[in-house]
Amino acid sequence: MQKQFEDIFEASVDAIGYATPDEAILLVNRAFSELTGFSKEELLRMNARDLIPEQHKEQRDLVVAQVLQTGKPVEYEIDYLRKNGSQVPVSITLFAVKGDDGKPTGLAAIVRNLTERKRADEQFRLVVESSPSGMLMVDKGGIILLVNRQIEQQFGYERAELIGQPVEMLVPQRVRSHHAGDRSEFFAHSELRAMGKGRDLYGMRKDGQEFPLEIGLNPIRTSDGIKVLASVVDISERKRTEQTLQKERDFIDAVLEIAGTLVVVLDREGRILRFNRACEQTTGYSSEEVLGRYIWDLFVPPDEVDEVKTVFKRLRGGEPRNDYENYWKGKDGFLRRISWSNTVLTDSDGRVDYVVAAGLDITDFQHMQEQLRKTERIAELGTLASGMAHEIGTPMNVILGRAEYLLQRTADEGMKKGLATIITQIERITKVMNQLLVFARRKPPDRQAVDLGEIVEDSLEMFQERMTHSRITVEKAIEADTPSIHADRDQLVQVLINLLMNSLHAMPEGGRLRLSLAREGSYVCLGVSDTGHGMPEEIRSKVFEPFFTTKDFGKGTGLGLTVVKGIIEEHGGTIAAESAVDKGTTFWIRLPLDEAQAINGRRET
Repeated sequence: MQKQFEDIFEASVDAIGYATPDEAILLVNRAFSELTGFSKEELLRMNARDLIPEQHKEQRDLVVAQVLQTGKPVEYEIDYLRKNGSQVPVSITLFAVKGDDGKPTGLAAIVRNLTERKRADEQFRLVVESSPSGMLMVDKGGIILLVNRQIEQQFGYERAELIGQPVEMLVPQRVRSHHAGDRSEFFAHSELRAMGKGRDLYGMRKDGQEFPLEIGLNPIRTSDGIKVLASVVDISERKRTEQTLQKERDFIDAVLEIAGTLVVVLDREGRILRFNRACEQTTGYSSEEVLGRYIWDLFVPPDEVDEVKTVFKRLRGGEPRNDYENYWKGKDGFLRRISWSNTVLTDSDGRVDYVVAAGLDITDFQHMQEQLRKTERIAELGTLASGMAHEIGTPMNVILGRAEYLLQRTADEGMKKGLATIITQIERITKVMNQLLVFARRKPPDRQAVDLGEIVEDSLEMFQERMTHSRITVEKAIEADTPSIHADRDQLVQVLINLLMNSLHAMPEGGRLRLSLAREGSYVCLGVSDTGHGMPEEIRSKVFEPFFTTKDFGKGTGLGLTVVKGIIEEHGGTIAAESAVDKGTTFWIRLPLDEAQAINGRRET
């Protein structure tokens, strides 16, 4: 047993020594010799106080006296003198060896070299001190053990004012109890791990001012148990920057949402990231319905998809911006013409991050341009018609008068037949010229109270014989007590005659003519419907254009429906045509009641 004890004694990595109560060294192991640099023989001739630097001897004497008096071991840290004159930091566990009578017979010491730990502690201190973040260490009870200069600057305290104080002094009063609970919960975990940085936290400076901070917690295992090292970052400036950026984002959002321009933001793959209110109103889709979807899958007509993808590819390939037009298809399937101005946003490497497209709905603008062109064309044709009526009308009247004179005086039947043909054609020319004059110089309506039902009956009576001959039946749905309207009777008769003539021409083999008249709110609605050959869409859309006609050459001027439309619009009304091939055509005319009638009508309903 003695031999085994000696082997363990010598093999210990810690220095072990034994001395008399007055500290004369009696026994040391090899590690003790290596630690101090003295040989065993030299050490056995020394007193333990010879290894203590002068400035630490008083402290050492107090520890020895305490151990001899109480008999309890004491652990403390001190420096040892080495043979070469240097000092080495050590941790000493000193305890008394007692005899059978219970009195101390000597002192035993276990000495551990703290050089590496001290070096690590110093490196740790340097790292903590040089950290750009505030660093502080607390124990399980929340007592501050260590702070760096950044903590001093952040909170306005001197280091000495913080060490040994509860960490709650750095926390606003309103959250101190909650903070202590969070710390207790952190220490309660059996497996402590670093906690990610917490945002939206607040610290309190010495002057009582609160400021936002960001904290990261890391557990540190020490011989005294678990400690927590906290990194603290003052994010006041960041918060101010975030608030400024948020205000800018809110401003941009507000501008985008109230802008009449369509704004779409796409990622580099063509998926929708932003869709403003103007886009929603134009397409009928909400933002929630379109976000994340490819723009060409949703809005672009099939025949334009390849073109749009090509434009997008050019943008993604480095073209900074471009302008082009295309059609956009709404949720209801309606197509609108959009003029786009596209630009790209890139990252620091020049890689395209986003494509921003600003669009202007030019559908109505194009329609207005077309209407303007038509108006200009009509004005030019009106000027031409007036000139033609003047230049042709006078000689035609002369020719007509001479032909009629000769017809009355000749007895030659062949001559009479030829003169009659001349007179018929001159009358036809005169009729065409009169239509041109009506078209070119339409007089303002001479308005008075007009019973539209009476006009319908009178107009039908004009064509009664012809309709009977053509096997055309008439249906009437005239609402009783339909109020009169304020209009030019002669012009409305002209409208009815034109529409009835068109219906008769559309039913050469017979059919059914239906006329309806009813009040619709503040309007009177007149419908003229036939079961004739009807019209395809490409013809129906052009029937009100000047000089457009489907009749054979010489059988129509193409001005009838143009004149009709002009008369209706001058009366503040509207006219629309519905037609389908082989199913017939219906013209719907809506004319406004005068204001007093409209008000009375609303009161009645």
